[in-house]
Amino acid sequence: MMLIVGVCYNTSCAFTNNKLVESLEFAGKNRVELQKVLDHYKNDSIKLKAAIYLIENMPQHFSYIIADMDKFELYKVKSVKEGYLTHQDSIDIMLLSQSFNKIQKIYDSHVITADYLIKNIDFSFYIWTHQPWGKYLTFDDFCERILPYRIEHEPLELWKIDYYKSFNPILDSLYQGTDVVGACDVLIRYIDKEGFPNNYLMPIELPRYKASFLKEHKVGGCRESTDFITYVMRSLGIPVSVDLLYYSIGLNQAHYWNTVKDTTGNIIPFWLDKGGVFRGLNDDNIRPKRKIYRYSYKMNLESQQAIACRQDLYKIISNSMIRDVTSEYYGKNNILLDLDLDLRNGQLIYLCAFSNEGLVPQGVSLIQNRRVAFKNIGTNLLYFLAIDTKMGLKQVGYPFNFDGTKVNYYNPNINRINNIKLTRKTPLYPNTIEHLDSILGVSIEGDNLYNMSNAKLLYRITDTIRTNYNKAVLINNSKFKYIRCTPEKNKKLEFAELTFYEDCDMEKEIPYSVINASSLPEINNINDNDPLSFYQSDSINKSIIIKFENSFSIKTILFTPRNDDNFIRIGDEYELFYNDGQNWISLGKQWANSNVLFFDAPDNSVLWLRNLSRGKEENVFVYKNNVQKFLL
Repeated sequence: MMLIVGVCYNTSCAFTNNKLVESLEFAGKNRVELQKVLDHYKNDSIKLKAAIYLIENMPQHFSYIIADMDKFELYKVKSVKEGYLTHQDSIDIMLLSQSFNKIQKIYDSHVITADYLIKNIDFSFYIWTHQPWGKYLTFDDFCERILPYRIEHEPLELWKIDYYKSFNPILDSLYQGTDVVGACDVLIRYIDKEGFPNNYLMPIELPRYKASFLKEHKVGGCRESTDFITYVMRSLGIPVSVDLLYYSIGLNQAHYWNTVKDTTGNIIPFWLDKGGVFRGLNDDNIRPKRKIYRYSYKMNLESQQAIACRQDLYKIISNSMIRDVTSEYYGKNNILLDLDLDLRNGQLIYLCAFSNEGLVPQGVSLIQNRRVAFKNIGTNLLYFLAIDTKMGLKQVGYPFNFDGTKVNYYNPNINRINNIKLTRKTPLYPNTIEHLDSILGVSIEGDNLYNMSNAKLLYRITDTIRTNYNKAVLINNSKFKYIRCTPEKNKKLEFAELTFYEDCDMEKEIPYSVINASSLPEINNINDNDPLSFYQSDSINKSIIIKFENSFSIKTILFTPRNDDNFIRIGDEYELFYNDGQNWISLGKQWANSNVLFFDAPDNSVLWLRNLSRGKEENVFVYKNNVQKFLL
């Protein structure tokens, strides 16, 4: 006991000692293993602090013990590597998942050995002190970003040395510099090039996959890839963490990414398929980040003061293994809102995000004197206030935008009606723009010879494309039997749809076949009347040759670039709503006969366009300066 009393760091001796004593008592019969670790480092003060850090915070950490976990892993590999699961496979997976109802928790404190902890601590110090950027890392950062032996509830394994042996030679061969961001960058590019594929064929996933499984198979979604990256980086002394946000109704889905701490103390977010690691805050601009959390080995004591509220939100804010790091992204901020509502003191108000299934709570606070306060929230995003009722969350008050200092409410002016032009139901994200731009430079030529030796240029796509249906009217009297479509130099050819007509009114469609790419199953996508499916050539600079049954004079070409199918789709039914501060009010329905819709809508209103025929992706927007401005 003298050893425990003699330890003091970061906080008061009494608090630290009490916490350590409680952790040792929690270990029960396994206390002897933890005591061996403390005794082992009794003459090494810095490693002793690290050991105490791990032991003090250990009671909250555990593994899930799942029957037939290895069978789940085999199905996961099959689903991704082979690209399919049989109907029987899916049934078997669901039957296996019934064991989740009897899932067991095995607490680290009850099973971990002294040998395991000593190996982890010694090796963590080795990689910390042997990397050139290690000298810039504080002890607290080391404990948070390199020392931990686990991320969440994955099976307990001694993974760090194994990962180091595999990836240190790769790092040495790719990077000889001293910048931690540079080292992280080359490794991410390497991992991205090697591939980390995923699909969504598994009807149910394991709560967490083993470190050894991820190293061997390298498959999974954003959670698995960020876990794998965390194992790789920490094994090499690169200080990383896993950040996440919760979204969707029930807050039962999360999006994950990694952060690295550079030598100046800045936090740099990154993820696979970003193209590397770059200084400065990077954002995927797709998932709005109203509240950002980080996995932490250290117990988050603030979680113990979480306001008792709806279960979906409470399970997050009371989780002691994650902490709110929103202020690291947006800076510290506070928002104080006046409520022009008859609500009592002490009543809970929820800060919510929009979803097309209902409001999604992001924070909660108590009403005090007709006011409510929230701190550290994402800026330049749209928010709704709501109260919880037996029927679910009920909106109270107008939606608003918070720019970090001031609030802008969207109070619709029903006395000022605007005729608005709508072209999409979601924002035009960068990845969609990239696909639209891929069609730039495509040339379309005609000839009556298969070898295209006398080809005549009919049309070249030179204008920036920002819609789905694009019509090119030709001044052409010649007849052709063959058409060649060629991408711009060093590009692949991409089309979602390509149609030819004998007339300008597009009533006489010319049937055709592609004769030089018939072996590619995707070639049929080019004329299947589905703007979401697409054809992409298997190599750059590769043309397709189209054959008509006879020679025709082409008057019109209708083409659709690869896209997300969130433009206005001809033939679909749409309905527009505006928000009146409590509900969504319909402004009418329309069947689309072109890729543009026109509605009358109140000025300064938040609007929501729904496709009643298909699709789920929808975002709200305002109409300003004659364009849709989507609000995330």
